Amino acid sequence: MFNNLRKHLSWTFVLSALSLSVISCSPVNSEEPTYGITLRDTKEKFTIIEEGSVADDIVEAIDGSVSWVATASNGAGGGVSFYVKSTKEEINIGNYESIDIELDYNTVENKWNANAKNPSFGFRILPWDSTGLFGGYEDLEYFDAENTSGTLTYNIKVPSDFADKIKASSDYDSVLGFAVKFNDYQRGNTDGDQLKVQLKNIKFNAKKDAAEDKAFDDGLTESQRGSVVEINYPTRDYTVNESALTDADRYKKHAWVYLPAGYDASDKDTKYPLIILLHGGGQNENTWGLSNKGRGGKIKGYMDRGMASGDVEKFILVAATGVASKNWGPNGAGVDINGFHAFGGELRNDLLPYIKENYKVKEGRDNVALAGLSMGGGQTFSIGIRECLDLFSHYAGFSAYMFVGDKELIKTVDENPEFDNLKIHNLYMTCGDLDHIVWNSYPPFVETMKTWNRIENFVDYTYIGGTHDFPVWYKGFNDFIQIVFKTKKAVEPTQTIEPVEPTQTSEPAQPIEPTEPVEPTKPTQPTEPAKTEKCKLKKKVVKTVRKCKSKN
Repeated sequence: MFNNLRKHLSWTFVLSALSLSVISCSPVNSEEPTYGITLRDTKEKFTIIEEGSVADDIVEAIDGSVSWVATASNGAGGGVSFYVKSTKEEINIGNYESIDIELDYNTVENKWNANAKNPSFGFRILPWDSTGLFGGYEDLEYFDAENTSGTLTYNIKVPSDFADKIKASSDYDSVLGFAVKFNDYQRGNTDGDQLKVQLKNIKFNAKKDAAEDKAFDDGLTESQRGSVVEINYPTRDYTVNESALTDADRYKKHAWVYLPAGYDASDKDTKYPLIILLHGGGQNENTWGLSNKGRGGKIKGYMDRGMASGDVEKFILVAATGVASKNWGPNGAGVDINGFHAFGGELRNDLLPYIKENYKVKEGRDNVALAGLSMGGGQTFSIGIRECLDLFSHYAGFSAYMFVGDKELIKTVDENPEFDNLKIHNLYMTCGDLDHIVWNSYPPFVETMKTWNRIENFVDYTYIGGTHDFPVWYKGFNDFIQIVFKTKKAVEPTQTIEPVEPTQTSEPAQPIEPTEPVEPTKPTQPTEPAKTEKCKLKKKVVKTVRKCKSKN
């Protein structure tokens, strides 16, 4: 499995370092451009979402076309993101029946595997809460070219239920933009293969008698929205023995903090629960898309709306980098495996104390949760539960890559006298059934967790059609925040409209993009304390949700 993970590493670097080279064109004149985007019979030049694009040599030509070079990256080939309107306003995707695309393409000389299939493209819709190509999206369709170079014109159908799919993920069908992506998933490409693309025309074809598009409005006032701030907390390299530390091993580390609506630092009486949110291998604190720019990212929308509706208890959230070594960055790629395993020290000694000292956090482990995706989900178990059960009582693993077996986890925790009578109030797990990285280990791990009498409330969700990718993780996050800190009863996870598989000639409907790090070194096993009897816990509530495809 680790070899499989190694093959899926390079996509994550796009989340921490975007390689962009945008050449500005001459000022736009009043005449209609030769190339561009047509919307409701109005044509204008393309407007690039620069921070949400992952490509080299992006050029905006005077004729209105945009060209770039996309690189193969183990299923996460690059591309460019665009706003649907130059005003950066949204459209309602339910008003449109199809999209026409015209582009030129050619493989880069000496940068294309001779055994690879002809180039393939993905057309990605970016909802109102997206931050770009890999920051919140719904794949509309994948289509293949007939030759290794040439011109491609294609009509992409918008399924009748596609707006429902957008709503299921983002609550509203408002669309901010789109992305054109090089599809290198299972195409025979070698990492580093390059494809030059020149996008000429995009036309959104409205349905007959379609209503006018409305700018996005989630109904919230500014006073109902939380805020996002940046912090830099002091820490050190926990892969270095304390006696050998030098000045270079001590540094300040960047993280994002979400503060709920109404948070007032001067109000000493009101305090909030806390969630620490972790990323996957090769990723960093930016991966979840939480930001103080624009609308703040997809998960901010989930938190804002959930708290405004009363379905989610107000809490503080920290998106941190789970690599406890100087190789963390800043804004690094998160590939130091020793740093991954050493994160428990930083979590206990530096991050949590800093947050509790500088923000109004409720006291006690019952008010603290730990959650993560993929390898961060694995840390939730190997570090959060196995090492730090005295600090947290709520946990979530989204497609968790396990560093510790189920039986070993239970044995280690139950035999630790320091954890006697410490309950896990909530444990949430989710995974897509098409996740080729962790699915094989997921069902048996879930079954074991159901029998562990230390867990009071266990909820698992199988995302039918889900891969090792953000649609699964976003839904998992939204489910978890409606469960966490509610210890009196189990809460059913939100149900999702069945994912609509994009039409694709011969490839899977949804390329698996998020990837994982190189093979970790085997973590040192803790010394087993003298065996103690398991603590007696009250009967737990177990909820299993499995979304089934309808038989048509």
